[in-house]
Amino acid sequence: MLTRLCLAIAIATLPVAASASPLPAYPFVHVSADASVYRVPDIGAIDFEILVAGADPQLARTTVETRIAEVRALLQAQGVPLEDMETRDVRKEQKKDGPPEAPLYELRSSVHINMRDLSKWAAVVGPLLDMPNLGSFATSFDSSTRDEVEAELMANALRDARRRAEIIARGARRKLGPVTAVTPAGVKNVGYSMGLVRDDFSSRRASGANVARSDFLAIEALKLMQPIDVVFRLE
Repeated sequence: MLTRLCLAIAIATLPVAASASPLPAYPFVHVSADASVYRVPDIGAIDFEILVAGADPQLARTTVETRIAEVRALLQAQGVPLEDMETRDVRKEQKKDGPPEAPLYELRSSVHINMRDLSKWAAVVGPLLDMPNLGSFATSFDSSTRDEVEAELMANALRDARRRAEIIARGARRKLGPVTAVTPAGVKNVGYSMGLVRDDFSSRRASGANVARSDFLAIEALKLMQPIDVVFRLE
């Protein structure tokens, strides 16, 4: 468990009319704090696109449907429920840079697969990466114990905010009063190797120049953070 404080403190000692200022009309101390924790994800998902190009759109469509059938067969072989796989209708587009007398067509279908058992992750994702006509891969991870994680982070952040506020109150020769306002920000993933931050604290990798095959196969711990702003009354 890692807990740290991140911003400065503001103390007001003179009353200010509430209608003239957004500040409270009483002495207060404002603390910005956050709490963080590492969690190994236990659920994930993979998204990709099936893309087939050719002069014969019917033949290309047959290839797309063949790839979808191969993906389904892979999931069945690994014991992944087929209802956890979603496919979008095949879309056909004519390539703009093709010769008018011999037009070329691109057929695409997007696929999303939920992985509720990450012990099967490599056995599913590895073969998908090797299948022809598959690309635009993106993987994401999350925790099925989201509510418990959020509650733990919030409790730790509030505890540390109070500790910090008590130190400031003693220094100002005041007694720390009750909490009068708490503003929590969304739980974020701040320790992912790809440097992504998502408000729902899941993590996501998308295919690109800097993403290797091993990155898609790896399952790494998520560092989750809960930032808060707290206002305490000073007595």
